[in-house]
Amino acid sequence: MFSIYLLEDNPEQQAFYARIIKNTIMINDYAMKLVCATNSVEKLENGILDQEQGLFFLDMEIAKQTDAGLKLASKIRQKMPFAQIVFVTTHDELAFLTLERKIAPLDYILKDQSIEDIKSKIIEDVNLARSQYVESLYHQQSLFGYHIGSRYFSVPMNELVMLYTIKERPGSVTMIAENRQAEFPGNLNNLEEKYTNLFRCDKSYLVNLDHMTSFNAQTRQLHFNQGLFCKASFRKARDLTKLMKNHVS
Repeated sequence: MFSIYLLEDNPEQQAFYARIIKNTIMINDYAMKLVCATNSVEKLENGILDQEQGLFFLDMEIAKQTDAGLKLASKIRQKMPFAQIVFVTTHDELAFLTLERKIAPLDYILKDQSIEDIKSKIIEDVNLARSQYVESLYHQQSLFGYHIGSRYFSVPMNELVMLYTIKERPGSVTMIAENRQAEFPGNLNNLEEKYTNLFRCDKSYLVNLDHMTSFNAQTRQLHFNQGLFCKASFRKARDLTKLMKNHVS
């Protein structure tokens, strides 16, 4: 699910922008959601989900602080490098600061335009952010990405062997690749949903079947390169057996 955030301290304008965003999502049946619409910088910052991407509509001036939205945008860019940021503001003179601070906004919407022009720009930005997100998902299929703190890493999918969790370290995932091993915060449910090419053989394992060297249907053990192995659940063992039979036939 792609998340959208809105920061606007004028109640009427906030309701208007939120309605446009929600209608655009509903009409196009996008897998997107307006997860936060607020007049508080703090509430929006605390409401940001742990995701790599998102779309932010930010008013520059909040509670008479002219650069409040700009400061928040800098924090968002550090926390979410691939975020799409749109400024909706009366302060066109601050546009150069977005370049100076390397915020790289998707768009800059001025409030002195007509209502229809603002509506059109918001719809355009939602559509553009969605198309860029879909395109990024396509490219991500060949790369596995993870982050540790503020640092982001990627591994070619054809080098990834398996991902697994252990009870002793809840909230952490261990990745084993051909020439790399790492532990990072996450959960297998989200990773299974994002990387559909990986096979969930058990509640604790998500594996790349391209690296599987053999599978024993009786013991339900999968063997991989580097002497690695794991066990499949009864249901997943049946699914894997059917998958392999179909592949052979």
